[in-house]
Amino acid sequence: MTVVGEYGQGESVGELEVMTESTRPSTLHAIRETELAKFPRSLFNSLAQEHPGITIQVSKLIAQRMRDLVAHPRSEKGIEQAHVGGVQTATSNVNLRTVAIVPVTAGVPVVEFGHRLLNALHQMGVPRGVTSLNQAAILNHLGRHAFSKMGKLKLSQYLADLEEKYGLVLYIADTNVNAPWTQTCIAQADSILLVGVAEASPRIGEYERFLLGMKTTAKKELVLLHSERYCSPGLTRRWLKNRLWINGGHHHIQMAFRLTTEPSHPHPKKFGTVLKQRVQILQAEIQKYTSRRIQQTPLYSAQTPFKGDFHRLARRLCGKSVGLVLGGGGARGIAQVGVIKALEEAGIPIDIIGGTSIGSFIGALYARDADVVPMYGRAKKFSGRMGSMWRFALDLTYPTVSYTTGHEFNRGIFKTFGDSQIEDFWLEFYCNTTNISRSRAEYHSSGYVWRYVRASMSLAGLLPPICDEGSMLLDGGYIDNLTVAHMKSLGADVIFAVDVGSIDDNTPQSYGDSLSGFWSMFNRWNPFSSLPNPPTLSELQARLAYVSSIDNLERAKSLSGCLYMRPPIDPYGTLDFGKFDEIYQVGYAYGKEFLDRLRNEGSLPIPEETEEKRKLQRTMAPRRASI
Repeated sequence: MTVVGEYGQGESVGELEVMTESTRPSTLHAIRETELAKFPRSLFNSLAQEHPGITIQVSKLIAQRMRDLVAHPRSEKGIEQAHVGGVQTATSNVNLRTVAIVPVTAGVPVVEFGHRLLNALHQMGVPRGVTSLNQAAILNHLGRHAFSKMGKLKLSQYLADLEEKYGLVLYIADTNVNAPWTQTCIAQADSILLVGVAEASPRIGEYERFLLGMKTTAKKELVLLHSERYCSPGLTRRWLKNRLWINGGHHHIQMAFRLTTEPSHPHPKKFGTVLKQRVQILQAEIQKYTSRRIQQTPLYSAQTPFKGDFHRLARRLCGKSVGLVLGGGGARGIAQVGVIKALEEAGIPIDIIGGTSIGSFIGALYARDADVVPMYGRAKKFSGRMGSMWRFALDLTYPTVSYTTGHEFNRGIFKTFGDSQIEDFWLEFYCNTTNISRSRAEYHSSGYVWRYVRASMSLAGLLPPICDEGSMLLDGGYIDNLTVAHMKSLGADVIFAVDVGSIDDNTPQSYGDSLSGFWSMFNRWNPFSSLPNPPTLSELQARLAYVSSIDNLERAKSLSGCLYMRPPIDPYGTLDFGKFDEIYQVGYAYGKEFLDRLRNEGSLPIPEETEEKRKLQRTMAPRRASI
């Protein structure tokens, strides 16, 4: 927490600003790590001289954090790793207590947005509760002198008390850009949601320029509001291109709204101090109740509980996101379509999707629209193309690098995704590849979808590698075929992992210290032989390629929060795309059985329906459209 006060505009002072000489060392236990990170050096030195216990407490916090980092990998600490435009960023929702909702420019309906997000957080049941603050609430509680020089100390104490009482506090910046309340919202925030209208101009707004002028270390996320559940290709890239300070990702939210040409609180004319404050209070109250009346779609639906866009954002803020990891396995990956259909019918929300090889293709189809119906149709059409032997035969080439040119394969993927970009997907998505030029794994969450999905599906020998900025990319399954650890690092609390990889023949071999190829070939064709067949040269190469992937798979199964799923797809081969309906039904039946078993055991990871949620359900009509 930070407070604007006598230490300078936007300077971080934390809760210790209100400490006096009577402060006891026991109070220091309440200091949070995030606050210490934003604590100014001069104030800390001054307090350390008066209260030496501060140094001891800080040392203990640093030592404990270092022990945690050594004992637990970063994937266990909720640290978000993302590749955006080739730059890796890291953020965390640990200890997130205050969120500021700030418009990109004047006229964005942040009050309506804040009310809907607050309702979603209430329905989720945030520990210790959640509350929201706007200027009207502050003026009603502290009076017209709340933002005066004399009232700043009282304001800081009031905000500190609220943050200790509630688990999460939303600060809604519903005033003009130069108002004291806007400055307070930004200074108090651990995380800032910059809200903009997707179809509006992507230019840097006046609130953003003001934000950049303040000294804040808060995580910054971009929220784009859409009137329809659709994002045109390239739109998100235009918003993110010049916003290098967005270090917490972006979110697509569907919300019915109406724009205004004036800020929520226009600057009042100078008719006297009392009159100015009264006008501000009156305008805030009018807009608050008017915003509630223009809400057109309920937040809750008994048919699809907790699957709205605001619930997805609420889970992200609380560190309770649900992840779906899809592994590679060729045509066996069609079973993942059936599993996703079962998850949809069970009412389980999906917030983040990660895929490898065929899993990247299926995952991208679902992340694009967050709807299983178009995903099913596009997946079946692609399988029809892949099952055509004529297309495969016409694409054969002299095998210097691969058996095919990759042209027909590229064409099939491009026809599915077109010029869509990963940033435009409705759900957060990533896929992984193996960079054989730099001998490392790479995760892609931005750029043209078809290129990185194609790279993630590029089996060595069958398809040529994809060239990306001078590097050659191949199938991500060679390093990690089930990226549960990376999904955990993105902040997912519960992860559904669907493994459709092949199982190697582990029959014990006893052919001796030397092996004749002629005997091996004879033994393979001899129906009366009792000795197991030794692996072929191609099988040995394949096993060598997937050695590290098998090790990662075993670790993924035991990772906390991972629900491992493996449909019975072993009878199907890697190229059995012609059996789409059959494999789909296998995955769907397995998914329903798996989720029914979790439900009977009482371990199905869906939010429990509290009395407050039941009241909201009774007072709201069935939802007409997804939020």
